[in-house]
Amino acid sequence: MSDRLSKSIFGAVVGYFLFQIAAFLAFALPARFFSEYALPFFCVSASFHAFLLGLLLLFKQDFVKEATGERLERVNLANRITLFRITTLPTLLFLVLAARDHSIRFPLLALVVVVFASDFADGYISRKGGEVTRVGRMMDSASDYSLLIVLTVVFHYFKLIPRWLFLLVVFRLGIQVVLMGILVVVKRKVDPKTTILGKVAVATIMVLYAVEVLRLILGLADTRLLVALEWATGAVVAVSVVDKVVSFARSLREPKAAA
Repeated sequence: MSDRLSKSIFGAVVGYFLFQIAAFLAFALPARFFSEYALPFFCVSASFHAFLLGLLLLFKQDFVKEATGERLERVNLANRITLFRITTLPTLLFLVLAARDHSIRFPLLALVVVVFASDFADGYISRKGGEVTRVGRMMDSASDYSLLIVLTVVFHYFKLIPRWLFLLVVFRLGIQVVLMGILVVVKRKVDPKTTILGKVAVATIMVLYAVEVLRLILGLADTRLLVALEWATGAVVAVSVVDKVVSFARSLREPKAAA
């Protein structure tokens, strides 16, 4: 890794790996589940970060500002925030597993809120500073869906959302992953195109989850308004499945990327 961008990518990923270890320890040591989860967490998190590092180095030619075509010499702030969100996913998964037998529910939800808030921060910073990059869009799209999967599992585990909504959201996210994988194999390109309805579906789910967290913090009971919001979210997600299939079919008809 002779160029500055590669060194910056390496430093960012390694730095976040160390940060995630520290975050895990901050939960595991006081709650006394270090010996139970430390080794599997370290192996999974290390493998995940190594995989992420390899992908970023593979696509480092996409660290280019879309507005000007300027090639970045280092990972910018918006991309670092997106990376933080992505690298937190293994930590969240293991903390959810530990939460079954250890009292870390509220600290875990606090961490979820921080990760949730970062989704808005990176988009705002990248647009305000003209720092939008192709790799940033790819990471943001991947992190959005990965984050939604983790949040959906967390919220279902704590019974904050009904089972039917959990299954519908998982199905919608699964469709996204499968169709994107097919598109990569057939068209040999990674193109994070999104539709307006797709963005609305993601935003609707995020709003619902934010309301659920607020309800939990304030200790409020289920209300008719909340139930209505859940059904409205389900309807938007269901329609977005059809929209995603139509968008996928349209993408397949586009010219194939050059080898």
